[in-house]
Amino acid sequence: MISREVIEKIKEKCDIVDVISEYVSLQKVGANYRGLCPFHTETSPSFYVNTSRKMYHCFGCGESGDVIKFIEKLENLSYVEAVQKLASRIGMKVDFSQEDSSKALYYEFYKFLHEQYKSKLESAQNIIEYLEKRGFSKREISLYEFGFSPVNSNIPQLAANKLGIDKERLASFGFSYNDPFSGRIIIPIKDDFGKVIAFGGRLVGDGIPKYINSQETFVFKKSSVLFMFNVAKEYIKEMDYVVICEGYFDALAFHRAGIKNAVATLGTTLSKTHISKLRKYTSNIILAFDSDNAGIKAALKNIELLIPDGFNVVVAAFDQAKDADETFHKFGSQGLLNVLGSALSPEVYVVNQFSKMYDLSNPNGVNSFLKAVSYWESVFSRNAKILDNFHDKLSTLTSIERSKVSNVLQLYLQQSANNINQRSTNVQEKQIRKVDSRGPSLPSLEDYLVYIYYNYPELFKQLEFSPDLLEGNVREFFLIAKDLNDLEDQLSKDMMKIVKSSLDKIDVPIDDKVIQSIKRELEIRKIDKRIVEIDALIGKSQNEDEKRILLKARIELIKQKEKIKRSSN
Repeated sequence: MISREVIEKIKEKCDIVDVISEYVSLQKVGANYRGLCPFHTETSPSFYVNTSRKMYHCFGCGESGDVIKFIEKLENLSYVEAVQKLASRIGMKVDFSQEDSSKALYYEFYKFLHEQYKSKLESAQNIIEYLEKRGFSKREISLYEFGFSPVNSNIPQLAANKLGIDKERLASFGFSYNDPFSGRIIIPIKDDFGKVIAFGGRLVGDGIPKYINSQETFVFKKSSVLFMFNVAKEYIKEMDYVVICEGYFDALAFHRAGIKNAVATLGTTLSKTHISKLRKYTSNIILAFDSDNAGIKAALKNIELLIPDGFNVVVAAFDQAKDADETFHKFGSQGLLNVLGSALSPEVYVVNQFSKMYDLSNPNGVNSFLKAVSYWESVFSRNAKILDNFHDKLSTLTSIERSKVSNVLQLYLQQSANNINQRSTNVQEKQIRKVDSRGPSLPSLEDYLVYIYYNYPELFKQLEFSPDLLEGNVREFFLIAKDLNDLEDQLSKDMMKIVKSSLDKIDVPIDDKVIQSIKRELEIRKIDKRIVEIDALIGKSQNEDEKRILLKARIELIKQKEKIKRSSN
């Protein structure tokens, strides 16, 4: 086991803000830092990093932990591997008295399988000829470590027997004795450090499915892996952009063309983990998906994910071929360079794709087109340059005055929202809660207190008040919130939503002027509470002298209240 002293030293030496900043864009908020959570999709930041506690916490999904847990979860590593990664970061050597044996055996199993598959390819001349017909030289076949699984292969069983792996563990590794890749060319899928963790299989000849991947396992998660990333990552950092494509052979086509900052998703949509991983290396992305309907949908979906997250995105359009692989075969390296060089900005790509679906020569077609693209008004809203160009393109296509385009799109957006609201009235009624006279969009005193409590702990110490002065669930929050160190563990999911709501409403620095204003409001609340208590006593009293004393006290309280209000003007 790793000693507690070593763990604490790593956590002390690794600045949690520096580490997380490589994956998440953080903004300083008081004593804390805030950003969009890398563990779930959100549009407003609810992910907080507390520097004094060296912890992170998301009020949206509940994820929390220290710097080791962050790396463990985001990089899909074991605890030991996360410790190793952070120790390496600070140049610290760590001796482990106990290996992560299951994962070590997994790597050994996949390494053995890969060697067997490569060996089978060497003796399968017909498969080598097939690869050569696809343009792969013998050097490239060796470089990319292709393999082959013969029909009726028993290679997994041989590997299991050799390494002493029983059926149950073999299943956890994603295999049975029957080889799922039988009759297929094998493409190794590696983790970020170059270890084989899965395989892709390409069927030779007719049949379906043409491509298959390994089953997901405790090591291999499609949402965490990018094909060829282990090779591409340094080129991505050096060139400051990444090319993202759809399949193995598309990514390999770019690499064969000398464009080695290309990767492929094992699916078509980037996950939150993929996005966080890429952010560490670049904020510039070229989407190079297939030209078929599935590829177009994938490109649109990824634009929708990436633009609000602050990435610079362009889309490579394959007009003379269906994908990168075919482009490379037809036009060589220059063909792929030309495709990248003529990549379209996201707003142009969106307009081009949607305009093909409608007849823009008649008013009904124009209206339907604008209604369809109105959603993208909200997607592009965080980038003024993209939004302006979006409006320009729409104005040119539809002949609507440039100054009116945004209003038309907003109208369609509102209509869509109204339709959705109408359909979900019953659901929404359950979610509606009362708000104070300030309205739902403006923060209340309770919101400010939660915000300061979490982000400005030193300033919060200046505020002395009883939770009884507060309204709603925030009263309960402050009854619970006695110790910030374990606060998150004590809060229910409903309470977490309340905290998140308060944090979302405020995005301004807190200074002494704000603190003094809050003190005055708390004092007024205290006076109001006392007036209510006096009124109750007056109502119950049967003694006239006692009533006079209470009334006098009430008048004095009202005077104090007015004096406090005047002092704020």
